[in-house]
Amino acid sequence: MATTRTMTNAWVDRKLPDIFYEEPERVEDGMEQDLSIQRISHLLFERYKDRSDVFCSGRVFISYDESNGNRRVGPDFFIAFDVDDDAIRANLPNFWIWETGKTPDFALEVASPSTASNDLGRKRELYAELGVTEYWRFDATGGERYGQPLAGERLVEGEYQPYELQVDDDGSVRAYSELLDVEFHWDGHEFDVLDPETGRTIDKYEVEREVWLVAEAREREARLAAEAQADAERVARLDAEAQANAEREARLAAEAQADAEREARLAAETREREARLAAEAREREMLDEFNRLRRRLDG
Repeated sequence: MATTRTMTNAWVDRKLPDIFYEEPERVEDGMEQDLSIQRISHLLFERYKDRSDVFCSGRVFISYDESNGNRRVGPDFFIAFDVDDDAIRANLPNFWIWETGKTPDFALEVASPSTASNDLGRKRELYAELGVTEYWRFDATGGERYGQPLAGERLVEGEYQPYELQVDDDGSVRAYSELLDVEFHWDGHEFDVLDPETGRTIDKYEVEREVWLVAEAREREARLAAEAQADAERVARLDAEAQANAEREARLAAEAQADAEREARLAAETREREARLAAEAREREMLDEFNRLRRRLDG
């Protein structure tokens, strides 16, 4: 296992001559790189933030000449393993190789019009001379400045050898970093760092957000399913009530029909009885009249 290098404060406690470190000139088109650098810094800082033996930065220079601090190079982002992160941050304005005891292991540049040629030329040569294990370049234009959107190289016997760049069916590109054990990925819109085993982003905030969205979706689905079940039960209840009402109405209609038929039958029977009584009454009247006539004739 590698041993974390511990810095001493003896050198940094010296009073430095003004000429030792001059303010660098500002890159005029630096804002063009800003969002990409912020994204990359966020992902890789998050990956190593709990490691006290890893130093990550996108804001300081790597100084490589103990006699002249102005001999320096400024990657857009770099990582050094097996160092004392707290000591570097507490004591150095820059990453001084002679004090940290080693060269950074990883450097990444983001393309801009004013820096692209240097990133492909002198910076690349210098990183190889210094012994930076991996050198990566990202071009958010899709390759207008570097010739390709993403490139990674590993130092082999003093020379950089390219990693294979994979182009997916959707046009996105990815490449594997052996040093970091991650996949760098660009889909034409956003740069990401992926876990090579799962293919998912290493950004814990995005993972947590995805988990939250999945949980929220499941909760919403469960709520909608419960509401749908309640609606179905309500519809079934209403259907049952409607069926009961229809059956009650049918029963009432049948009862009304039976009542009407009974009333009609009673009316017919009443008329028939009245007719019979009337006939019987006429018959009695006729018999009485006949008897009167007969008595009159007999008398």
